[in-house]
Amino acid sequence: MSQPIHVLDDYYLAITLLVTIAYQLFFFAIAFSLKFDKLTDFAGGTNFVVLAVLTLALSSTGTDLPNARQLVVSLFLTVWGLRLSGFLLFRILKTGKDDRFDDKRDKFFRFLGFWVFQMLWVWICSLPVTVLNSPAVQAFPQPAFGTGRDVAGVVLYALGLVMETVSDAQRYRFRARNDRSAVCDGGFFYVSRHPNYFGEIIVQFGESPSPHQLNTS
Repeated sequence: MSQPIHVLDDYYLAITLLVTIAYQLFFFAIAFSLKFDKLTDFAGGTNFVVLAVLTLALSSTGTDLPNARQLVVSLFLTVWGLRLSGFLLFRILKTGKDDRFDDKRDKFFRFLGFWVFQMLWVWICSLPVTVLNSPAVQAFPQPAFGTGRDVAGVVLYALGLVMETVSDAQRYRFRARNDRSAVCDGGFFYVSRHPNYFGEIIVQFGESPSPHQLNTS
């Protein structure tokens, strides 16, 4: 079995951090220069896709293809990132601007602070997939995909993605029909104050392989 490509460190931590910083600073420069809100959240969601594709590609060398677990979790992160960025882009195109940045848009360091937080959010939440695809893990034979933990992860991911997607749609429709002071309490919001965030948390747990699924020795 050929080895995954080694870049800077055995866990792809440095390369993914550098790519994330560069990616976010590129969009920050556009957003700050043009006072443009429409790419901010899109840059966050698509950054997950970039890291998933990058680390998966680096782990594929010669004729060796990524194993099933790598493909599944990388696909999961890609689908989630595309879904999130697509929805947020659609929403901002409809609303025109993001009120979160009204007190930051013209202030370089305050606006940059949000983007630094977004860098950390993307990089940290991508770590399970980054590490799974890294040489430190793939240098050793891995358990076959299909264990009970794998099945549980797939189920959690599916449940979380459905909850996040549906609750995003429910909240968007509610905001379109009601004043901003109104509280959305229908659908998933009837049982949870932030079901979209809860769904995202479940997604992250679902796509994160447990230490018992990884062989590093």
